[in-house]
This record gives sequence, C-alpha cells and structure tokens, in this order.
Amino acid sequence: MSSAVRTMTTIPYQTEAAGGELPVLPVPHGCSTCGVVLDAERLRASLYVCDCGRHLPMHADAWIALLADSGSWHERWGHLQPRDVLGWLRPKPYPAALREARARALNEAVRTGDCRLGGHRVWLAVFDFRFIGGTLGVVAGERLARGIEQAARQRLPYLLVTASGGARMQEGVLALLQMAKANAALHKLHEAAVPYISILTDPTFGGTAASLALLADVNIAEPDAAIGFTGARVIRQATYADLPPGFQRAEYQLRHGQVDMIVPRTELRNRLLQLLEAYR
Repeated sequence: MSSAVRTMTTIPYQTEAAGGELPVLPVPHGCSTCGVVLDAERLRASLYVCDCGRHLPMHADAWIALLADSGSWHERWGHLQPRDVLGWLRPKPYPAALREARARALNEAVRTGDCRLGGHRVWLAVFDFRFIGGTLGVVAGERLARGIEQAARQRLPYLLVTASGGARMQEGVLALLQMAKANAALHKLHEAAVPYISILTDPTFGGTAASLALLADVNIAEPDAAIGFTGARVIRQATYADLPPGFQRAEYQLRHGQVDMIVPRTELRNRLLQLLEAYR
C-alpha cells in the first residue's frame, strides 16, 4: 500500500503512561519519517508518537499533562514576564515578537511549578519551543533558578524538559548570564543531594544544552532527538573537520556517554517513577 494513503493506528499504552488527558495539538498531514497520514485524535492517544516511532514535538501544556498527576500542577512565577531592555530591532523588534507570543497565550519559554508524579512530589520545569524557539532569557532563567532553589530547600526531586534553541539573542549578554545563574542554582541542588533528571527533546541546542540541560544526575533523551551546541554546518566551517554521521542525535550521544538513556515517550512516565523510587 502506498505510504500516501496509509493511515495511522493507535499504539496501545498503559493508563500510567500519562498523568492526565493530553491536549489536541496541531499535527502535520503526514509523518516526515514514514509518510503515514496522521490523525490528531489517534496521535494524541499514542502520546504524539507515530507508529514508525517518530516523536512529534509537544508544547508545555502537553508535557505537563503527560508528567503531572491529574489536578496536581501548581504553576509558579507566571507573573514574571520578559521585556525589551536593549531596544532590539532586527530581524524583528523584540516588543513585537513578545506581543505576538502573548496573543497566543505565551508569556515565556519556560514554565515552572510543583506537582505530583505517580504520587511523588516533584518540581517540574518545561521549555516551550513556541515562544521564540524556546530560548533562554532573563525571565526564563529566573523561573528556572527559583524552581531549582525551591527543590533544594524542600528536598524534592527536580525534573526538566528541554526544547530550546539556546540563549535568546534579543536579550544579549543578559541571556548568556542565565546559564551561570541556572548552574549556580544546580550546585545548591547537588549539595543538598536532591535528584535532578533532565529530559532532552528535539531540539535541545545552544546555551541550554551547554548548561543545565546536560548536568543532571540522569540525562534522558527522546529517540532521535537533536542535541548539540551549534549546527553541523557552523562546526564544519569553523573546524574544517569531517563530522561523524548523526553525531548530534540522541543515539550517537548515548553511545558516547553524553546521555544516560533513551526512553520512548510512551514509557517515559513509568521510567521516571522507577528513578524516583530508586532515589527515595
């Protein structure tokens, strides 16, 4: 049967695979890997994973619904919002980009809060790639640092889900400083012997990957997730090196020790529960 007319079937999973009901997300007409015609409702039932194993991107609302026990999510510091302090104008004025994002009910690239996962109290932070490419800015860094410090103070596990293009150029060096701020907060978490688990999704790049995303006690990647600092073309131009195939994919990085495990989304929540039990 031609891939152009094949349709997707639902991948069965246990009820524990999601904490709550995932929202319906916009999906492409067909899977870019296998060509199957995608149906949003059926895809939602499989946690936005195609039959072929391709993991489609999810925004923060979906990740919170996936990981947090139903009704347990309490968002913190949502009132903190970014502003233009540098007068950034190109390629688009920063205030205009912020207004466009707010019109879609997005006020920052990171959401932070506390919740329960399988009954375990945890702190959870989720990047949202829809907000200026999930970039790390001053407010995003502040939300991350506050959540990490609260987790250390309360001795609660800290979970991070990343999908980011790196530091936000519209905030210049102030955005770069968020790498140091987040890492300093993580030092407090490590000193308190509080578990930190990072879940790297496609894509995780730039300053986010170079700082807190890869400093967890356990670094988990989704299958075929792109993870790196900068793109292969830029590296090739700077080093004139022949780069190994797939070196910025999760599978290559697992073989070379950059990530600790690759976990399909349908198995992620149960794997996190196992890790949380092990850390008790």
